[in-house]
Amino acid sequence: MMKNAKLNWVRLPIDNLENCRELGGYSTEYGQQTKWHTFLRSSDMSRLSREDIVFLKEYGVKTVIDLRGEDEIETHKNPLAEEDFCEYYNIPFITERVSDITLSTYEISMGDFYIDLLEQNDAVKRIFDVIEQAEEGCIVFHCQAGKDRTGLLAMLLLGLAGVEKKDIVSNYEVTYTNLESMHQNESLYGNIPMEFLYSNRDYILKAYEYIYHTYQSFDQYLMAKGVEMDVIDRIKRRFLGLGETAAAS
Repeated sequence: MMKNAKLNWVRLPIDNLENCRELGGYSTEYGQQTKWHTFLRSSDMSRLSREDIVFLKEYGVKTVIDLRGEDEIETHKNPLAEEDFCEYYNIPFITERVSDITLSTYEISMGDFYIDLLEQNDAVKRIFDVIEQAEEGCIVFHCQAGKDRTGLLAMLLLGLAGVEKKDIVSNYEVTYTNLESMHQNESLYGNIPMEFLYSNRDYILKAYEYIYHTYQSFDQYLMAKGVEMDVIDRIKRRFLGLGETAAAS
């Protein structure tokens, strides 16, 4: 039986996507709720079947932002890149080729690794400019595991919308639970430290607190990375469903 793509799913019922989740349904400090069918965060999408692709199309996906590097895409292509119902963008959100990462590459904590990613000005600006210019509909963004690069972007979007810190943290923590196929693996590629597979709350908290201590707010952080204030405002409105007849109440 075909699953109803028009329903609001917390984790999408797609067997070939272990960690594809909604950012809709969160309460915000503005008294709003983040809008369903607007942002999806996901893990590797290379195993999507034709039925899965149809489901995502019916779910409203119009834009795909692939945060992976060239080496990852070579071995795990996203089939949505070839579909005509959505626009596909590859914006690498990492400083190293993932296949080259070893234990000595980052002799730092995961939180420090996240801070390194957050300071990639060009990537952050490109990602948010693409989001702001995207066609009306759902935007799905993903990396390989859907934890680190994807988790940071989810944090930025939820933070921008005014979602409470504990909800942002819990959204991040669910990832390792969802990635059941990885639990028996020593690492993702064979040379990445096991620590890189976990979604410990301390990892994302370090990134969250870094933004507040360094920039005072998510808005100020994005502006420091070159994102225009009107772009930030339009993304907020998109995520909160403001300016629409259905959301007028």
